[in-house]
Amino acid sequence: MNLALNIMLNGNATALAEPLTLSALLARHRLKPETVVVEYNLRVPSKEEYDRIEIRDGDRIEIVKFMGGG
Repeated sequence: MNLALNIMLNGNATALAEPLTLSALLARHRLKPETVVVEYNLRVPSKEEYDRIEIRDGDRIEIVKFMGGG
């Protein structure tokens, strides 16, 4: 029985073996919330919401990392 969640992550089909929050997804990718902007199903949630948003099958997530320079 396949219980994977199938999502789109940065335009790529991705399977998650278990339910995660946005915070857990960022931690899994070793990303700090203060260094990224997350778009979740065409909405940009506040960083305070990351712990409460549980990723569901079919969700679309874009993670944009801040880059320094000048």
